[in-house]
Amino acid sequence: MNKKRTLEKKKSYKDYLDKTFLEELNYKIWSTKGSRFNANKRLLKVADLSNLCLSMLSVYLIAVGLLSVYNIYSTETIDENLIAYSITCLSILLLVFGQIENAKDFSTKAKQFHTCGLELSKLYNDLRIFKTLKEKPKLSEKKEFAEKVSDKYERILERHENHQPIDHNMFKASKADYHELNKIDVFKIKSDYYIKTSLIYHILIILPPIIIIGLLIKTNT
Repeated sequence: MNKKRTLEKKKSYKDYLDKTFLEELNYKIWSTKGSRFNANKRLLKVADLSNLCLSMLSVYLIAVGLLSVYNIYSTETIDENLIAYSITCLSILLLVFGQIENAKDFSTKAKQFHTCGLELSKLYNDLRIFKTLKEKPKLSEKKEFAEKVSDKYERILERHENHQPIDHNMFKASKADYHELNKIDVFKIKSDYYIKTSLIYHILIILPPIIIIGLLIKTNT
């Protein structure tokens, strides 16, 4: 009996489709607010990784240049021209990658998403206050309020850039039970999130020192 009551009380993200427009609007604002804050977190994380990656690539470039200065490698094993070529390639990679990353302006976009999230939070609070404190409002009052909130919601969205699908997916993953997601679904979403936000930076940070160490080991054997 208790299990049956639990199932009856359990809410689903599909419930709003069977309810009023105000309930549908409630879910839209709630989910969009969460997605915009997720976009803010994602861009701040990517900005940190981008700065770290550029710094590490600069370190690797200096390290490769010092190989010839201190004669760490054997000219019989590694051609000097190969070292010079590697330095040139790393310099070009660092220059181009740095320009691309700076052009994306992650920090500014993250701030804009955070601002949008705060505006949606205020609108969501107004809606919750109306639903909670207004006892049995008239149909005309509900219609007027819903139109007012909907208009504000649309104007907020018009002023700000849209978030990425992965931001909304991460919001759903954070409310897995509500959105009827199992552990595999959540794992897939988080794996996709890692691939789209961190993988390339981790490769650029980890791969160069492995190559350099491999060349040094080969030189000394």
